[in-house]
Amino acid sequence: MTQALAHRGPHGEGLWEGDGVILGHRRLAVTGLGEAGAQPMTRDHLTIVYNGEAYNAPALRAELAAHYRFTSHTDTEVVLRAWQHWGVGALDKLRGMYAFAVFDARARQLTLVRDRIGIKPLYYHHGHGFVIFASEIEALLASGHVPRRPDLDALTRQLLCSTTLPADPARTPIDRVLALPPATVMTLRPGARPHTRTYWTLPHQHHSPTAGRRSANRATRQEEFSRLLEDSVSGMLMGDVTVAAFLSGGLDSSAITALAAQHTPLPCITTTYTTPPSPEADDDLRHSRLLADRFNGRILHHVVAQPITPTLEDLDAICDLAAIGDDPRHLAIWRNYRTVHDLGLRVVLNGQGADEIMGGYVGRPSTIRHLVDVRHPAYDTARTFAASRQIPGLSHHALALRDRAHQEVLDLHASLPGDPVERAHRLLFTTQLTRVVQFEDFLGMRASVEARFPFLDHPLVEWAFTQPFATHIDAPARRGKLHLAAAMRRRLPPALLRRPKAVFPFPDMRTVQAALAALVTEHRAELHNDPLVSRLFTIPTDAASAGPETLWPLLTLWRWHHKLRATARTPAPA
Repeated sequence: MTQALAHRGPHGEGLWEGDGVILGHRRLAVTGLGEAGAQPMTRDHLTIVYNGEAYNAPALRAELAAHYRFTSHTDTEVVLRAWQHWGVGALDKLRGMYAFAVFDARARQLTLVRDRIGIKPLYYHHGHGFVIFASEIEALLASGHVPRRPDLDALTRQLLCSTTLPADPARTPIDRVLALPPATVMTLRPGARPHTRTYWTLPHQHHSPTAGRRSANRATRQEEFSRLLEDSVSGMLMGDVTVAAFLSGGLDSSAITALAAQHTPLPCITTTYTTPPSPEADDDLRHSRLLADRFNGRILHHVVAQPITPTLEDLDAICDLAAIGDDPRHLAIWRNYRTVHDLGLRVVLNGQGADEIMGGYVGRPSTIRHLVDVRHPAYDTARTFAASRQIPGLSHHALALRDRAHQEVLDLHASLPGDPVERAHRLLFTTQLTRVVQFEDFLGMRASVEARFPFLDHPLVEWAFTQPFATHIDAPARRGKLHLAAAMRRRLPPALLRRPKAVFPFPDMRTVQAALAALVTEHRAELHNDPLVSRLFTIPTDAASAGPETLWPLLTLWRWHHKLRATARTPAPA
């Protein structure tokens, strides 16, 4: 199992065996690089395996130093001592991203924990008299104790609603494999049923302890937001390795880059699909260079030209058994992380999350038509949201579940608090963002790179959702993230502040479509002979006339099923 996770931890491997428990770990060394930070880590009667970062570890270490002697410089030891001191109450104090397991030898109890937002993954299988858990499903399968069997119902729902709208955060497309939901603690004792509880929920401005602290005016809000964002960015520079940043020239990545570059020279990576790189032909490159020039050497700008023709090997490299690959941009994202790795770096700042917590998508046509129009907000607009994400080209077997799957998303939407605009963003936070951080972590770790998300620092997230959501948005202009733009007004070039919202860029889709059509044509017989593919898709007779929105998930489902059934247990190279 640990060998299957070698890409997630190339710097160390450890095993620990206790009373009915075996813990294994692969280490990506970021903080406390020496052997003192090796895992599994035991202190007194507690043993931990830990994946993630506690950004407030220095403050917690200082608080705990009067009670415990620390022998490493890792946040792992801080988390373990915090657990020893406060028990599950330590989770209220942790600020970061993490998935970990703690075994208490005295109580004969194993506890599994996942961070509030769900950035770090944790999957498990409950067998007859045992539980197996891991950071990736591939490692569970490598144990030999988990059936390599798809959950057809869950798979179909991913195709009908896309992977970005999971109505149930615990389900995976593998039979009898579950994900521990975000902000969840699971306790396991011999002879007892597992017990789970949620330790954090997204606060609501009218029903949360923080509601009384809502800002009374724009100036106060702006001051609070600026402080929280600066604290988040500076905290995520922690560690004993160089931290880099992705820089697209958009508001989110530019804000993170500008704030981080105040503290340290910052390697930044910008992707281009033009060869040779041309600022005149690439908006991202042009805007990112404006920021790099403004910081005059504080930003170490790396411009990387990516290939745009996907291969079968590419599809296999980015195949995550936890979800069907339904977006061609995942390939470009993985290549970005490979660039970070090839530069000799291990950690990168990522701008994901700002749109979901501060209204960044309100000007997108798909949001206006299918989720919420901030000029004319109504709950009913979301009735077509799940249908708008449905993969085209599905078979009648898949479509038989359509109404039920779409209704589950609508029911989830209806259960959330807030006016139509706030509720829409709570839905995006609960569903889409969970998937976004899942694939970012998976693709980053395939390259042995840790992604950090300053906009998802939980104090900032809580603040965003305890303000009246309308304060994030200029409704007449259909423009969001007003607090972010105001905070960066004196720090960013005006052109970056004026730049309209743009999603992560697609490569030239005509070239991508041609490459995908060629793969479908070449492997048509194998696609028809795959029972899962032929049940869920109507395979196009003329691949050249089908769009990438059909060809990509068709091919990725085939490679997903191939990976699930494969007997080889060697992970993809990092």
